[in-house]
Amino acid sequence: MNKLFGVALLSAILLSGCGESTAKEVKKEPKAGATHATADKKPAVEQKAPKQPVVKETKTEKQKVEKQKAKKPETKESVDQKAQAKKPHANVSKFYTIFKDSAKISTDGKAMLLLFGQNSDPYTQKIKDDIVSDDELSKRITSVVTPIYIDARGQKKHKFQHNGEIMDVDTKTLVSIYNVTATPTLIFADREASHIFVVPGYMPPKQFKVTLDFVEQGLWRGKDRKNGDVYAALKKFYADNGVEIKVDSK
Repeated sequence: MNKLFGVALLSAILLSGCGESTAKEVKKEPKAGATHATADKKPAVEQKAPKQPVVKETKTEKQKVEKQKAKKPETKESVDQKAQAKKPHANVSKFYTIFKDSAKISTDGKAMLLLFGQNSDPYTQKIKDDIVSDDELSKRITSVVTPIYIDARGQKKHKFQHNGEIMDVDTKTLVSIYNVTATPTLIFADREASHIFVVPGYMPPKQFKVTLDFVEQGLWRGKDRKNGDVYAALKKFYADNGVEIKVDSK
C-alpha cells in the first residue's frame, strides 16, 4: 500500500537514395572481317512482345487478401487476452455506477461507507476489481450503505455531511478528519455521518460481506465507539462467521 502524504491537523470543528544509377551502356565491337559499312550498320529494331494487360487489384480486394493472410485462428489464450485488455475500462465504468462521486458526501438516509483510495495503488485497484466482479458483493454494498469513493490524493472540494450539518471541506481536510494514513481505508459511518469504525487496508470479499452484515444488523449500536467496544464486537463477529482477521482499533 502506498503511504499518503503527511496528515494535516484535525479540523477544529471536526473530529500517468535515390541513389543515381551508375551503370553505363557497354558498346559492342564490330566482328572481324566486317566492312566499315557493316560495322556502322544500325541494328535491326527489336520486336517487342505486346504488353499483357495488367489486372489491377482494387484496394478493397487487396486489403481482403492481406487480411486473410494475416488472420490466424483465435486460441483461448488470445480471446482471454482481448477480454483482459477491455476489462480495466469496463471495470472503471462499472465501479462508478456502484460508488458515488465524492462532490457530495451524504448518507442519504442509510449507513455510509467512505472508501479512501489512490488510483495508482494496486491494493485500491484490487478492491475495486473485487467489487465489480462480485455481483453479490456489489449488491450488498448498495443495499446496506451509501458508498462513496474518495481519491485520497485528490484536490477536490466536497459538500460534507457531519453530525447533521453540511459544510465545505477539501480532500486534505477529510483525510485529516479520518486520520487516513494508508490506502485503501474503509470508513463506516451511521446515518448522521458519525463514524462507527475504520477498516484499514485491503479487505477481501468474504470479510467485506461479513462486515456489511455487522453494519446492517446494527451490532455496533449501544457500544462505546471510543474505548474499543465496537472493534471487540466486530472481531467476535468475524470469528463467529469464519473470518480470521486482526482488527486494528483506532
